[in-house]
Amino acid sequence: MIITIHQPEHLPWLGYFNKMAKAETYVILDNVPFRKNYVQNRNRILGTNGVQWLGVPVLISGHIEGTIKTTRIAVETQPKWKTKYLKTLEQSYKKYPYFDEVFSDIESVINQDWDSISDLNFSLLKLFADKMNICPQFVFASDLDVSGNKSDLILDICKALNTDTYIAGPSGRRYLDKQSFKDAKIEVVYNDYNHPEYPQKRTTEFVSHLSSVDLFMNVGYKEAFDVIMDGNEGLSYE
Repeated sequence: MIITIHQPEHLPWLGYFNKMAKAETYVILDNVPFRKNYVQNRNRILGTNGVQWLGVPVLISGHIEGTIKTTRIAVETQPKWKTKYLKTLEQSYKKYPYFDEVFSDIESVINQDWDSISDLNFSLLKLFADKMNICPQFVFASDLDVSGNKSDLILDICKALNTDTYIAGPSGRRYLDKQSFKDAKIEVVYNDYNHPEYPQKRTTEFVSHLSSVDLFMNVGYKEAFDVIMDGNEGLSYE
């Protein structure tokens, strides 16, 4: 079995889906601490005045002791967050070629009742994956009997799922204990990614590493998959 593992990011970038498309099983790493000021509850879009953050307010008190799975959306303190979120998205992309379809899809998810940022994030990334016909088996790390930190946790997940190949991101070269994977007879490959360019409105110079939403709004879901896979540099064993 070929698996990859990633935290449930909010409106992930292109490389997130590129790695997902190469795996048979995609493990949602929701049992690790929430990281403040990262991409677990926000991501970058191209707004009317340039690059800006689009995010969901969360309750971060005690987030170091908690996990992404237990991090709650701040509904009580910011009850109108959905209106602000959707308005920002609409103002940023309403004149884009695929706005109607993409905005309607996102709106239908956002307007549901959510408590956990992890659940919301997964619903959105599953929506986008389905639209691009990326169909791995999804497994939540919190549903597995696993433990450890960093390399040990990844290895424990791989063992729990009887994995023979693990697709890591480039940063895996820095923290994975390669010998422990070798001893467990699990092959580690690294997914290097060269961010592709695509037709992008409202800018004369291409802006990379935005949320995939920017790509969807510009070219639609079908072409988006081809663009995402064009950034593939292949899987490296070193």
